This record gives sequence, C-alpha cells and structure tokens, in this order.
Amino acid sequence: MKTYFPIILFIITVFCGCSSEIEFTPITPPVANDNSDLLISEISTAINTDANAAGTRPHYVEIYNGTTASVDLTSYAIGYMASTDANTLVNWTFPTGNFFLLSTSLAKGKCYVIASPQADPTAIKSDITWGTTSTTNANASVPLQLSGNSAIALLKKDAAGTITLSGNTYKIIDVFGSPQVARVTSTGSSSARNNFMWTVAGEVADTRNRTFFRKATVHNPTTDWAKAKGTTVTDSEWQISGDRAWDYTNIGLPTK
Repeated sequence: MKTYFPIILFIITVFCGCSSEIEFTPITPPVANDNSDLLISEISTAINTDANAAGTRPHYVEIYNGTTASVDLTSYAIGYMASTDANTLVNWTFPTGNFFLLSTSLAKGKCYVIASPQADPTAIKSDITWGTTSTTNANASVPLQLSGNSAIALLKKDAAGTITLSGNTYKIIDVFGSPQVARVTSTGSSSARNNFMWTVAGEVADTRNRTFFRKATVHNPTTDWAKAKGTTVTDSEWQISGDRAWDYTNIGLPTK
C-alpha cells in the first residue's frame, strides 16, 4: 500500500487543483430556413423589339420556398398587370387570362420557375410556361410580357382576401412592380409603351432589359414595392444584372 500511496496522493492533488467548469467552443448549427412564406426570388425582363433580345422574350418569374417545410402550391397564384402610362395609380386587377393558378408542391429550399412560351428553353430552364405565343404586334396587356412596365404579384388563398380568382379568394403577398407605385418615363425604345418603368435601387437601374435577383437577406414577401425596390443599391431588396446583360446562371437557385 505504501508503494502506491505517493501515486494516489498525486492523482488527488491534480484533480482537486482543477476547476470543476468544463470549457468548450460550441459548434454553430446550420442556418435554418426562416422565410415566413413563398416569395418572388428572380425575374427577367426584356423588350422583345430590342436587338439584343434577338426578337425573343426571355421572360420568367421564379418563386422560392425558403420556409421550413414543403408548400402546397395549389394555394398560390401568379397575377400579371401591365401599366399604360407613368402616373396613373390604380388597384391590382386580374381579368381572366391574366392570372395563373399554381399546382403541385414545392419542397423547402427549392424554386419554381414560370417562363414565357417564347423563352429559349435551352437557356431558361422552367417548370412550366405561361403566356402569349404571339411574336408580332402582341397585346402587352396580356402575360407573360415583362418589358419593364408589367407588374407581377404572388397571391395566396385567404378567406379575408379581396381578390377573387376562379371562385377562390386570394390576397397579394409579394410583388415585383406595382400599379400603385408611379413609374418613370424614358426614351430610346421603338414602343412608347415600353418607356414606362420603375426604377430599382435608385437611378442605378430600371425594370427593363435585366435579370433581377432577390437578396439572400430578404426572408419575407412584401406588397410594399416602393420600399422593396429601394432608393440605393444598399437598401434595395434586389440585385441587378447589367443593362441587356441577362444572367440565367442562377435559375432554380434561391439567390445569386
């Protein structure tokens, strides 16, 4: 016993001299999806008469599910509304043909892309197409012609909503453009109608001939287009491609 006593005493001394607190560096858990609902995550606009557009309509709208669960898309719809001048402010209206009822489901973290039938399918990978197939003298009041003066709304079924589509009541939850926000005018287009548009991020860009990406910092849809479009690059909810420099590399992904 005496032989082992010094060793036992040493062990007791070491343990008694240590703090009872265990210190460690916690591992940061993965960031959870925390969006409150679906939102418009990407959109492409182009004036089809523009030479750079090569007579096509590379128009599409991307919806992102950043919530924590799969979402039933049958509760949602897309609405389209073109503006006819710069200053007239009116409420949203979606006559027959100007809204599209979504279907199927959208898994969390995934996107759903609705494209013009005239978009190049090799460049623009979409889940479904919607809109006019006319290539000449098209009526800009019908979808899906995103020339910069057309507003897009994401709607959701809601008993308290004020918009009726195919017998169901909806409310608007997210927008790109809005007939309730004044446009600006510009020149340089062969179509006077195409000169009405909204500025985005101040005077840095407008809603013509670009691809728009929702910033990753945006977690909630909004109907406040005046705020969402922003007055500067910093406060805008949107990142923007260069003028006539469409970027389709992010289609199907939630952010650029």
